[in-house]
Amino acid sequence: MPKMRIFNRLEESEFESPPKFNSVERKQFFAISNTTDDLLEKLSTPTNKVCFLVTMGYFKARRRFFARQFRQIDIEFVAEKIGINPLEICLDNYSRETYARHQRFIIQYFGWRKFDEDFAKLEVQLLVSIQHRPKNILLDLIESLNRKKMVIPSYNVLSNLIIDATNQNEQTLSETCFVLLNKNQRLKLDNFLQKESNNDESSDWSYQLTLFKKTYQSTKPLKIKANLDDLKALQQLYLEFHPVITKLNLSNASVRHYAYLVIKSQIPQISRRSAQIRYLYLIAFITYQTFKLNDMLMDTLLQTVKNATNLADRHQKEAYFKEREKRNESIDAFKQNTFEILSAIQQIVDNNQLNNNQKVPLISKALDTEKAKLEALIASDKKTQRGQDYFDALEEQSLKLQRRVSDIVRQIQFDKNSSKPALFKALQHYQIHEGNIDKNAPTAFLNPEERTVLMSAEGKFRTSLYKVLLFIHVAEAIKSGALNLIHSEKYRPLDDYLISKTEWEKHRTEYLERAKLTEFVDCKATLNSFKSALDEQYQKTNQNFKQGKNPYLTVHKDGRIHVKSG
Repeated sequence: MPKMRIFNRLEESEFESPPKFNSVERKQFFAISNTTDDLLEKLSTPTNKVCFLVTMGYFKARRRFFARQFRQIDIEFVAEKIGINPLEICLDNYSRETYARHQRFIIQYFGWRKFDEDFAKLEVQLLVSIQHRPKNILLDLIESLNRKKMVIPSYNVLSNLIIDATNQNEQTLSETCFVLLNKNQRLKLDNFLQKESNNDESSDWSYQLTLFKKTYQSTKPLKIKANLDDLKALQQLYLEFHPVITKLNLSNASVRHYAYLVIKSQIPQISRRSAQIRYLYLIAFITYQTFKLNDMLMDTLLQTVKNATNLADRHQKEAYFKEREKRNESIDAFKQNTFEILSAIQQIVDNNQLNNNQKVPLISKALDTEKAKLEALIASDKKTQRGQDYFDALEEQSLKLQRRVSDIVRQIQFDKNSSKPALFKALQHYQIHEGNIDKNAPTAFLNPEERTVLMSAEGKFRTSLYKVLLFIHVAEAIKSGALNLIHSEKYRPLDDYLISKTEWEKHRTEYLERAKLTEFVDCKATLNSFKSALDEQYQKTNQNFKQGKNPYLTVHKDGRIHVKSG
């Protein structure tokens, strides 16, 4: 097997070479302090003096040494800075012993420590257990060494530590995995690498694993069904292997890393691996693909529901504008009728040939007629203002939405610890009854208006509308985090992504140190410090304004403040 490369050749060469300074950086890193100046007097040769200062400058910049490598431009700059002719410098005369002695002094001068391989091994083991991208591990390791003020060694030293730790970690996990699996489970994993029929009219045969590698990011019903079929098979396997997965305690990064190896490899490449390694990879693939399919299907639900609600909104608005002219005509007619009714009532009142007992029924009849017209107009107006028309438009989208979403809602396993228990109860009812909904379905998750429109004018339960409203509430709850999935990478509860309370209390100091937050441990002191700094800045800003030193701030006579930018 070829040796793993962490950096490419260009990156490795850059890492192992002295830094390339611009003119400003050169002045910064080759500045000479009084202590350094005193030391130079003790160095015997011009070469030793210049090489010492250049080595120190490189260490300031990179916190490492470069095996007596020097850039000629830096040699010339430092030599001229201390009044030495660059032609006097002979790098061949700068011995290993002198270079090593200078390294020790520089390390001590800056308060750093020599590279500790035992510490680095422990650090790499930890990083490998939570992170499987070698380059990220290398960069994190360098950060840890800097944090501990430890000299950074050569690329080969670091890469060998990481490669050894990665191989050892994989070997340990694979051996543990093999022991935890029973004979039947191993057989099921072996079957992944066997060919089977494509279950169509063709005579093609494919590896079972190849069939599970393919997923569809589509809202077409057939593609959704294919994803659901794969999820059903994979999730059943995932649940069977879940005790093994739990005991392996694989991080998300580890699962993703091993799964990608399966996805990118040809079947024969996987088959040639040892059984222990092969089973580890396949279990990681099952886990990763199960979570991925759950996430993809939930993405499909969110997108499909969004499309349906957008379309319903558009239809409702179109209906509203189409009815606007007709509604205006009805209002004008109502106004005219109102004036006519008032005139007729006035005539009845003024008619001396009628007594009061005769006038009252006539007036009441005229008012009842006008009241009926008013109620019809109000009902029409309510219907067009995101009322009945909107729900009718949603109901029209129901069948199209159900073809895409119903089976997703039936098959996805939602977390029972939801902040919307009424919605979770409705979901349970929907799944138990396999989507066959009647008037007994839970409605507590709906708002009052939605519950009202569920019954048609004929008193029938609007099943299609209920399903649309359920899907909409599920989508809204998923997006807000009120509802979560059990088997997912994207849609789990927030606490699942956080460090557990037990781990936090046990390793709190270490976590804070890694995050460079130790200076903020005392929250009260930190807030007081920020408050003081903010108050001081306000005082400074106000003072500058009073003294006319702030050309960007203007206060108008009415108290309005104008800030000029740029």
